[in-house]
Amino acid sequence: MIVEPEATILICDDEPSLRELMRLSLDTGPAYRFVEAGDGSEAIELLESVHPDLILLDVMMPGTNGIAVLEHLRAHAELSDTPAIVISAFASASDRQRAIEAGATRFVKKPFDPEALRSLVEELLPSRV
Repeated sequence: MIVEPEATILICDDEPSLRELMRLSLDTGPAYRFVEAGDGSEAIELLESVHPDLILLDVMMPGTNGIAVLEHLRAHAELSDTPAIVISAFASASDRQRAIEAGATRFVKKPFDPEALRSLVEELLPSRV
């Protein structure tokens, strides 16, 4: 029997190993479909074509950064309510404030606890069953 995914999650980080860690951290819970972007420009393209249910987003990336992705997300009528979790090593109070002001739903500091990330995603994406 094929099980349809409950939600689509966009993972955007320029480090492939961190994208994999995020995906593996969530792969033990409900069935999710993952799409991945290695930079902000790719994330914006995927936002518009895939319309994910949740975004995991790094701030510091080459080219278009995560703040610009958040601003694009919040300005797009069909995507403006999409939860966005910023996951960043830059976690000073001003970094957190900047991300929240740009539209982050939550902020998680790298390195992150995989179980805490899974719990946060499950909180933001309640089961649709």
